[in-house]
Amino acid sequence: MKMDSKVHGTLFKNKDGSEIPEDEFIVFRPSDNAVPETLVFYRNLLIKQGASQEQVEAVIELEFRVGNWRKQHPERCKVADVQLGELRT
Repeated sequence: MKMDSKVHGTLFKNKDGSEIPEDEFIVFRPSDNAVPETLVFYRNLLIKQGASQEQVEAVIELEFRVGNWRKQHPERCKVADVQLGELRT
């Protein structure tokens, strides 16, 4: 079953080049106004769960990149939405 019904495509892991099946990924875009706070929550949850320092630092870097993107593209930032007919299963 496809996990994220708003997007489609093929993703590959950097570490080994293997493909990630569509039932194993979801997509959050930097334009979504909920993403910055979601990343902070996720980082704190990783710490609470004992994730590696490398994983925590990767999320901190992602927070930084998302913040920079949002500063450069404020006109594209918005509350997330979905249009009728946009979702695909």
